[in-house]
Amino acid sequence: MRCLFIAILCLAFFPIPKLAAKDVTIVTSGSTEPDTVYLSRNAAALQQVPLDGVCTWIATPTPIKLEKGGTDICRLPSGRLNRHVTGEDGFDVGQSVVFRRRIPEANIMPAIADLQAAEFDRFDSNFISTITGNARGPMDWYDDEWWATICYNIGMIAKVAKQGGCKGILIDAEVYSYSWWNYQLLTETQPFKLSYRRGNKDMYKGKTIADVTAKVRQRGREFAVAINAEFPDVVLMFFHAVSYAAWQTEDSRWDNYAEAPYGLIAAFVDGMLEASTDETRIVDCVSQAKWWSTRAQFERARRLTKDVGATLSKVPDLYRRKVEVGFTFRLGINPKEEQLGKQRNAPLPWESWLYNPDSPELNYFSPEKLENALKLALEIGDGYILFWNYRATWWLDNADARPVDGAPMSDRNRYVPRVYWQALENARASVQ
Repeated sequence: MRCLFIAILCLAFFPIPKLAAKDVTIVTSGSTEPDTVYLSRNAAALQQVPLDGVCTWIATPTPIKLEKGGTDICRLPSGRLNRHVTGEDGFDVGQSVVFRRRIPEANIMPAIADLQAAEFDRFDSNFISTITGNARGPMDWYDDEWWATICYNIGMIAKVAKQGGCKGILIDAEVYSYSWWNYQLLTETQPFKLSYRRGNKDMYKGKTIADVTAKVRQRGREFAVAINAEFPDVVLMFFHAVSYAAWQTEDSRWDNYAEAPYGLIAAFVDGMLEASTDETRIVDCVSQAKWWSTRAQFERARRLTKDVGATLSKVPDLYRRKVEVGFTFRLGINPKEEQLGKQRNAPLPWESWLYNPDSPELNYFSPEKLENALKLALEIGDGYILFWNYRATWWLDNADARPVDGAPMSDRNRYVPRVYWQALENARASVQ
């Protein structure tokens, strides 16, 4: 009894400290997200979802050729609830940053008008979605003309973000075609079964790892300057930046950053840190975290991103000051989905076919599990949560819900029941 009395006194005079209030930014991205037309036309309805913003797509306003023949209109009066990916000679604007042609200013002005016309209250943290890993040929870091085009294009994206009142740009730096970030693949000094992901060794003949690293760092500086020319205080959210390289350098398969598949991204980020304004922030959202749920997983990710990442940087002080840690989640994920998909001959197991909105408690991320994981991620990270969804669609909250005005969406899209909305609210409240 005496021990209990002492314990109560201790709590009265020495209460358990609360976590300091933290700014929270929870946004959603992926192929299920609205373009700027749909976002603008339906801003009030979309803002019922307890998010802080959306990573929106800029629809190309001109007809594009389809791979199967004919043409398609990307920018529809209703807008789209998905990105447009079928074009032979073009995609939604944010997917053409690294193509060898400049984005016409006429292709971005309608999106600026969309965003300026929208009335945003809850959504104070919108981002413009971009993909940079889809080059149509081997990446030549030494091609000045090509890099001038890339920098011009990312400047156009930054212009939309700034003038449209967004918080920043979402950058998907994952390689979907030819290698960007691996010296051995660029120089073809390492065997690799996917030939289309190799570089072109003639481009790099006689170039050492030090030479290529210096050039990549230069391009990072140019990239940042182009962005800041339009948006001086931008937030650049990466699905993964140096966190991925740091993760790989701790893998026994690779001894150092030169061998790691994403090793060169550290040099690119260094260049961005050097040339960007003091107000610029880079948020590394550690995309490998999509299915994590334990404290140990999030703490390891923070250590790799902040501590190991700083050791990979040539400008560690800038890295520590400008790089923040976020975490990526995929609501419809299951860590074993690919293995299970092969067992049932699912053609695309990564499409989250295991996600069932009718029985949310049976999903890998049940509402309770998601809430607890988000609480840990917000506590351990710097307040940024990025959802990447391929099937789960926040904008549909029941089985009968459909996009407004018949706007196109993928036939894979599935609704998100409102019990998940409450999980977001509860997680946010835990750090505010």
